This record gives sequence, C-alpha cells and structure tokens, in this order.
Amino acid sequence: MSLEVIEIPAEHRDLLNRLSELIPDLEPDSPQSLQRIFGLGLIALTMQVTNKARAQDQGDLVAELGDLAKSMVEAEGWASL
Repeated sequence: MSLEVIEIPAEHRDLLNRLSELIPDLEPDSPQSLQRIFGLGLIALTMQVTNKARAQDQGDLVAELGDLAKSMVEAEGWASL
C-alpha cells in the first residue's frame, strides 16, 4: 500500500514524528508503523465504546468488545505489560 493513498494532516504528522522520537521501532513513513498505529486507534476506540456500553448496562456488548480487544493486545505482544 502506498502512503500517498492516505492523507495525514500536518497536526497528525507532527504527532507521529514526535512519537517516533519516543518509540524506537516506530517509523513515521513505514506502512507497517501506520498499520500498527491504526490498530492502536482501534483499541482506543473499542475502549471508549466499551465504557459507554458498560454505562448503559449492555453486558453482552462489553464482553464481546473485551474479547476482541484482548485478542488484539495479545496479537501485538503486549500481554506481558
């Protein structure tokens, strides 16, 4: 996938560049790094939806989203954190 396909606003590019200074294996121009960041965004969004579902007493949705997030965290190798 070409990076030219994805438009990244200047503010996001600045944040991405700063994060690459703090995270050694993050390369702002690498499709793999952008895919990883996208995955992290999905985890954050899942957490927001899960919290909302929990507040609305939607236990089945909370459990489903929790299982999906856990699988993603394990796939990223963060289970030991």
